[in-house]
Amino acid sequence: MTMTFDSPAMALRRGPWPLLATIAVAFAGLLIAAAFQLPDPLIRHDDYPALFGDAETYYVKTLTEGRWVNYLWHLREVLLPSWGNYLIYNALWAVVLGCLAHNALGSGAALWRKGAVALIAGLSAPALLISLWFNTLIPGMAILAIYALATTQLSDRACRWLLVPFVPLALTAYTTYPFFLLALCLTRADTERSAKDLAALLGLFILCFALAMASIYTLNYLFHGVFGIPMAEWRMPNPAHDLVSVMDNIGLIGSFLTSSASLVSFHFLPLTLFQLALFGWAVWVVGKSDPWRAIYPLAGICLGMGLIFVQTVKTGITLPPRVSGFVWLYYAVLLGLMSQELAARGAGWDRIGRNLLAFVALIYLAFNVLQHRDVTAWQTDSRKMVAQITPADGPIYVSGTYLSLPSGEKSGLQHDLSVAFRLTQLTGRDVVICAMTPEACAHLPEDVQTGASGAQYEVRNLDVGSVIMLSSTPIREAAHNIPDGG
Repeated sequence: MTMTFDSPAMALRRGPWPLLATIAVAFAGLLIAAAFQLPDPLIRHDDYPALFGDAETYYVKTLTEGRWVNYLWHLREVLLPSWGNYLIYNALWAVVLGCLAHNALGSGAALWRKGAVALIAGLSAPALLISLWFNTLIPGMAILAIYALATTQLSDRACRWLLVPFVPLALTAYTTYPFFLLALCLTRADTERSAKDLAALLGLFILCFALAMASIYTLNYLFHGVFGIPMAEWRMPNPAHDLVSVMDNIGLIGSFLTSSASLVSFHFLPLTLFQLALFGWAVWVVGKSDPWRAIYPLAGICLGMGLIFVQTVKTGITLPPRVSGFVWLYYAVLLGLMSQELAARGAGWDRIGRNLLAFVALIYLAFNVLQHRDVTAWQTDSRKMVAQITPADGPIYVSGTYLSLPSGEKSGLQHDLSVAFRLTQLTGRDVVICAMTPEACAHLPEDVQTGASGAQYEVRNLDVGSVIMLSSTPIREAAHNIPDGG
């Protein structure tokens, strides 16, 4: 049985309310999932420059990552508190998700079904991970949101030509954001799908991606004197130069797939197997009704991950699992389409389709709530630290190691700067990390310089300034491949 979808004219007659309702459901779901974070969201250490508007610190990423759009964002004069930026990021993300579900399932689809699709895409584990860099990613998410809204108003052909300016803009915000744009094209219900059409779209996207890379190379040459994107040393690159290095780098793909299999199920193996089985069933059900409707998402997944894997083999850098976030847009849409197909078969199948779609959305929501609750441990702990500090104008000194903090382990702190920037955020004062600049702490008493002797931190307010003495005994190992700042 082949499903029929609204024509653009019919969707226009329905007005904007179905779309707005879907966006509202997505936004409400994102806020519920992040309820513990809303008052004081956790910020990764290299996301603080965006919060502070510190363009100078961030500038190096224009060279090593091509983040030119984000650099312009750092130059803004109006700075909002972190909770304000967090709401903006989630609102823009909700627009993308709402437009995705609206276009893929049709404006006449049930609101609960479109909302479930939006939340499955928006609450995936990769989406949760990347959301911790919300301050930096606001301009990139705004680019995606503008394009997503355009796809609800313009023809398929017009939106494809819009890839020409939008793909370069998206790539200068985050590496995989162009693949989100492609997903919005490939999942549209009103596309006249065929082998020729798919080849034309993928060909256009590849050309746009090449244009985006050329644009970044050109900007780097003009402003840095380097025609290319040299990998930062902290990434420990291993550029392929012979067969042995190529094989070593191919091994990184296997490591990525293994870590991703654990991550996407929130480290619960049965959920990994369940999702794989459900994905396979969705492809079968949708493909049996309309083969091209299933082929288009699969092509988008293969192209996106293929380009990422090529870059991995070329550069030898370790891939973080969060780069697969765009895959969940396709996954969510396929589940939504399967639910529609099963509903068309009759009451019994309809219940199965409804229950499966709702179950995945709710299980994602539950895991997100738990994850957001756990990562707020450092936020709470740091506020308690600051409450013990005597108000003053001088710097705050931090001795010991952040690796000794139980709250830091729960929140996944990745660098000494996580402590420094957080304390600056709360107090507005400069922070000196003794482990990073021991000479700046040389005037402190010796017992203070080494950190607390016990497992707990101490706060001392001395004449020379306030000192937070973290324990000198780590309870975990430092993470690898972590940026120093910016």
